[in-house]
Amino acid sequence: MMTIATRTRRFIDVAYTIGVVVKGIDGAIEFLVGVLLLVAPGLVHVVLAAAASEAREGSSAANAFIADYVARLDSQLARSGLAFLITFLIIHGVVKLVLVYCLLRKFHRVYPIALAVLIVFLAYQVYAFVTAPSIGMAVFTLLDALIIFFVYREYRQIRPARRTGRSQESDPRSVA
Repeated sequence: MMTIATRTRRFIDVAYTIGVVVKGIDGAIEFLVGVLLLVAPGLVHVVLAAAASEAREGSSAANAFIADYVARLDSQLARSGLAFLITFLIIHGVVKLVLVYCLLRKFHRVYPIALAVLIVFLAYQVYAFVTAPSIGMAVFTLLDALIIFFVYREYRQIRPARRTGRSQESDPRSVA
């Protein structure tokens, strides 16, 4: 019979793994979108204009809100240029992919670096949220803070195992 502490630990371990995998998927999407924008920068305007047009076809207030939001996003991107966005997406995506790989492989020395990088990304998200608040940004910021907690917890759990000489293979949570 499992105790409450064991169930909680197992739940957090599963949540950690899911969170890290989702970060990896997010990193892969960011990287692919960055590369796509690098190769075909006009595609953003085409996709956003089509999305705004499609949203305008509905008669609800939600459709009008979405259409206006997408149209504003398109004009903001046209004014500001895509160079920063492309660079940010590619670098952010690559960094996330490397960190996810290292975290899933439990490379202990990477955890402090991962925490520092994730905290820097979180600080940027908080800045973006403060300057342009949105529910989506608030949700992503909270989820990223939770991921940081999970990574720190995992780091604390595997650190003593390294000091005592216990091998990674003896850890039932290790990913093969």
